[in-house]
Amino acid sequence: MSPELAAFLASHGQVVTTAEASALGVNRETLRSLVRAGVLTRVARGAYVLTSALAAMDHESGRHLLAARAILRSRPGAWAASHATAAVVWGLPVLERTLDRIHVVHAMPVGSVRRHDAFTVHRCPGTAYLIERAGVPTVTPEVAVVGVALLGPLVSAVMAMDAALRGGFCTRTSLEDAVGRAAHVAGVGRARRALAAADPTAESPGESWLRVILQALGYGVVAQHPLRDEQGLIGYVDFYLPELGVVVEFDGRVKYQGRLGDGLSPSDAVLAERARERRIRKLGYGVARVVWAELFDQEKVRREVDLAARTARRDLIARHERARGGRR
Repeated sequence: MSPELAAFLASHGQVVTTAEASALGVNRETLRSLVRAGVLTRVARGAYVLTSALAAMDHESGRHLLAARAILRSRPGAWAASHATAAVVWGLPVLERTLDRIHVVHAMPVGSVRRHDAFTVHRCPGTAYLIERAGVPTVTPEVAVVGVALLGPLVSAVMAMDAALRGGFCTRTSLEDAVGRAAHVAGVGRARRALAAADPTAESPGESWLRVILQALGYGVVAQHPLRDEQGLIGYVDFYLPELGVVVEFDGRVKYQGRLGDGLSPSDAVLAERARERRIRKLGYGVARVVWAELFDQEKVRREVDLAARTARRDLIARHERARGGRR
């Protein structure tokens, strides 16, 4: 690789287009030889990414964003990121399986939907809904998360909407407007369901996913429910299923990272979480813990809840709730 191309990649996010390479004196045959040597990865016609930069990414979303930036740079001013690709641009969570291809929209209200090998170009949502984030042309957050819902699945859309609302990227009203504008687009029914299910109190994508599963299983779900005992506030549990007297916690790293942020060591964080659970159980509540792997099989979640329900002491719960006078 020429020093000029190496310097360009380093200063331009590790991506380069055919036109940019040509301006540096690097022709198409040289680009092809760099691809054959494994130095560059061709992500689409005229769009390349430094292979080592792709390999260094821990998550699919990072690799997806690199490829998207290269594709968008190959058509400057013509396209903007959309759907799940735009959600990644905004730093919003989506299921990895929705990142199997890149989605962009025409930047002007012309052109039809075109499907290419690695990406799809959609119709322009309107120039008023196009913006730039960190140098990447993209649709607004509202249009992005509604686009995630239009292509599915539901849980991916709920994840993105929860995070967008919690992070202040949009409001429920702006999401309602975006769904309304998609009234005649395939998948709008799923977008409406996602919006109805969205909850900004979700603290992680795992919590969003778990809430969707619990609701699909038919449980009445109260999110971020406060529990107190004689010592005071125990904490806000992820989910409370009042019909069963069961507390459901998503056992992800975020919970422990939060405690580490309070100055606790990893071992102390685990001990603190166990002490918290003992206080909850002492009040009579059954406790179910769900980990990431179990989110892929909702029957496993049902079994965890059923096991917790068998340990619930409804008499103790009723006594506790009477003592609290119905207060949350």
